[in-house]
Amino acid sequence: MDRSSSAKEGRDGGLSPDKTVASSRSENVNEIIPIEASNDDGDDIPIHPALYYASVFLIVATLLQVLSTFEEKTGPFDWFAGMLIPRFLSMGFYAGRDLDDLLVGTNGRMVCPPDQWIDETFSVGNDRPVKGLYSLEYDPRKKVFKPSLFPHCALLRWVQLEKEHNCPAGHEYVTVIHPPAISRRSEGATKIPKIIHLSSPTNCLPSYTAEALRRLTHEHVSQAYAIYVHSSSTMDNFLFQREWTIFPQVKEGVLCGTGKLNAVAEAAIKELKVGNSTDQRRRIADRITLGLKRDIWRYMVLWEYGGITLDIDALHAILREGGSSSTKTSSTNSANASNHGGYATLRTLMHQWNAEKNDALLYFINNVDKQRLPYKDRIPSTDIMGMAPHHPLVYYCAKVALRIAVWDSEKSITDTGRTTKVPPMREGLAQLNRGWKNTKTGEVMEMKNENKNSIHFLDGDAVLPPALSSPRTAPWRSIFVAFQSTGTDGTPSGDSINAAMRGFAGEQKYIPRAMFSCMEYTLDMYLQTTTVKK
Repeated sequence: MDRSSSAKEGRDGGLSPDKTVASSRSENVNEIIPIEASNDDGDDIPIHPALYYASVFLIVATLLQVLSTFEEKTGPFDWFAGMLIPRFLSMGFYAGRDLDDLLVGTNGRMVCPPDQWIDETFSVGNDRPVKGLYSLEYDPRKKVFKPSLFPHCALLRWVQLEKEHNCPAGHEYVTVIHPPAISRRSEGATKIPKIIHLSSPTNCLPSYTAEALRRLTHEHVSQAYAIYVHSSSTMDNFLFQREWTIFPQVKEGVLCGTGKLNAVAEAAIKELKVGNSTDQRRRIADRITLGLKRDIWRYMVLWEYGGITLDIDALHAILREGGSSSTKTSSTNSANASNHGGYATLRTLMHQWNAEKNDALLYFINNVDKQRLPYKDRIPSTDIMGMAPHHPLVYYCAKVALRIAVWDSEKSITDTGRTTKVPPMREGLAQLNRGWKNTKTGEVMEMKNENKNSIHFLDGDAVLPPALSSPRTAPWRSIFVAFQSTGTDGTPSGDSINAAMRGFAGEQKYIPRAMFSCMEYTLDMYLQTTTVKK
């Protein structure tokens, strides 16, 4: 058939070219038909349907995310982030722990994900009903432990849970001090996160203390330490709102340990005739028992986030007295707490932390060359210490501290102050290495475990001020400060406080048989009768 006959067939009853195309399209219904768009010249540009629907989905998801964020609810992007990020990390694409280091701008401000991805505690709200000490929902045997993916964001939420309040003259309300930028830890850098956990009764810090900390973080931006101020209320929230799967005795330990120590504190306060009113004596006892809560909190915060823990009383001792005679300098660059080398000592300590290559550091006082009788052994200081998250030493120390706090057969005071202060550290070291005492101060104790953990034994006598290095005062310092907090004349001497506290702790009546939980038995809180079973 020639072309003329084909054209004629089309005119005389055959299929026209347009109808041919239409018929072809109707027969191939599964064929993808491009969606056409026009450019500036009026030409049609085909758009693949997949790209079209993806664009529509992205626009809708963005609108829903904006609406969800405004109403503080979980949006589509939040859902995808929560689903993908853990899988991304589990596949090994990101070897670091501090994922939120990736979310920090040059101005030091963090862009945090929704609360449920920061810490599961926040996902149910702060006003959730109290479920008691234990419940099936939080049975540690049925729950998989999940490390914190956003430690900085989580810490920021914890320290800012309480509403800001006014402070007395000469004080500032401080929850966090960020350096201009938080940098990711580079390869070969310290294994201890660059986080300083500052424990304090309140968030109202003396202005000179806040200024010294700001100066420290901003003058040494390359070290990039973030400072979080944990008040007594913050510690309560962290210990009681959180469910501790690895340490299920936390809540019970704080309650029982506080009860035992409070009984001894009230008896000693009455004996020494301290305080002009019932409220004042109550505040002294509360300040003393805060030390036990801080002992337990210290291990919990190091276990979860790692970093450096520093007590506010220890910080003030450093700023006021400076370091030992070998480290003091005559600095007059700033009037705020550096006149006696205090700021220089703090800066020296920060350089020491930043240069640490091991995953734990401990300061020891009363070392061989500077022993003070009758104390014959060196004493590990818990006022300042640094750990990597999930360090085995933290695990053992926390278990021992909770056992001491919970069991009635354990006393609350010993020759080194609170029994939850120095004894857990000594026993924790012994659990890791029975021969830990053979490691000299200045050396590193290495562990033959899978993670090859190590602990650097630092010389506290060489860098810490006398208030933190004297075995007669350092372990008792927070108790002495509590008695001195009244601001009245006639404060008893340290020896008198020591004798009274140890004496009443020794008089406490305990069941002379197997150790047990104080929640199962009635503890003699008034030091009068033998403990009896409920």
